[in-house]
Amino acid sequence: MNLFEFLMILLSLIVGLGLTEILSGVANSLKRNGIRGLSLTFCAVTLAIFVALLQQFWESWGLRSVGTWSFPAMLLMLGAPISLYLMAHIIFPDREESVSLDDYYFEKARLLWPLAGLTVIVGTLFRPVAFGQPLWLIDNASAIPVLLVCGFLSVVKTRMIHRILVPLVLASVLLDTLTFSHSIG
Repeated sequence: MNLFEFLMILLSLIVGLGLTEILSGVANSLKRNGIRGLSLTFCAVTLAIFVALLQQFWESWGLRSVGTWSFPAMLLMLGAPISLYLMAHIIFPDREESVSLDDYYFEKARLLWPLAGLTVIVGTLFRPVAFGQPLWLIDNASAIPVLLVCGFLSVVKTRMIHRILVPLVLASVLLDTLTFSHSIG
């Protein structure tokens, strides 16, 4: 086993825990409230976290040729998946809580969106800081608008604004994933 494989196991565990949080949360929510308990905003955030977790795993394969790793580089590599795991855990109410998922999302939005912004920052800076790669790549083009939206959603409580911007964040995550990192080799 080489160093990259060793680090991928750790990253895979964190991503797997986040995916488990999402899948368990969705299953429990469906059992409790059925499909009627889901809102577009909540579903968009949940799907964005899910796709972002998969994207972290998918894009990490590109690091297989890196021969030397430092501890700070490893921490930076794990930073975005850890933040996404926390978001995946926070987005769902505890099983004993009986609350609308939409209301719960709006209650936790001020915690979720700073974590989303942190995820964008760490994910964007990881390769330039850890390996000296250029910051201004086309792959990082979506980072600035998404970071601005994350900051905006962190402070704005207006539900209509969230209902408009959150699907745009999901669309941006999907576009970034499908446009720039759709295949690995």
